[in-house]
Amino acid sequence: MYLAAPGSTSSVFGFLGSGGLALCLTALLVFGIIGKGSVKLTTFKAGLVALATGSAYSAAGKIWANPQQVVEQGWTGLGVGGGPGPFGEVGIGAACLLLLILMLVAPLNPVRAAILCLIASFTWPNAGTGSVWDTPGQLLAALFLIFGA
Repeated sequence: MYLAAPGSTSSVFGFLGSGGLALCLTALLVFGIIGKGSVKLTTFKAGLVALATGSAYSAAGKIWANPQQVVEQGWTGLGVGGGPGPFGEVGIGAACLLLLILMLVAPLNPVRAAILCLIASFTWPNAGTGSVWDTPGQLLAALFLIFGA
C-alpha cells in the first residue's frame, strides 16, 4: 500500500488528489465557519474557501458531484437556460450576475456566504469557456495544479 502516488515529491504537500483536496477544504469550511477552534472564517474568507471547495468538488466528481447536480437541477427548475420559465426567459449569464450581485449587496454571514459561493462555484463555469464567469474557476484549477490536486 502506498500513502503517496509515485512522483508526488513535485508537490508541496505530496499527492493530495482531487477527492482528498475536496475533503480537506470541506473540513476547513465546516470547522472554520463553526469557529470554535483556532480558525474562525469571516464572511469574506468563508466565501473564498467555499469557491475553492466547490471547484474541488467539480474536479473530484463521484460523491462530490452531488451538490453540483442539486444546484443545476434548481436552476433548471427555475427555468434558467431552458427557454421561458416562471420568470420569463432567464439565461445562465443572468443567473451568474444575480449571484455576484447577491455577494456584493446581500446581508451575509459566514454560513450564507459559503452557501452562496458554493452555488456560484457550480453555476459560473456553466456560462461557458471564455466568459468572465469562468475566470475564477480557471484560476482555482491552476492553483490546485500547483498543490498537486
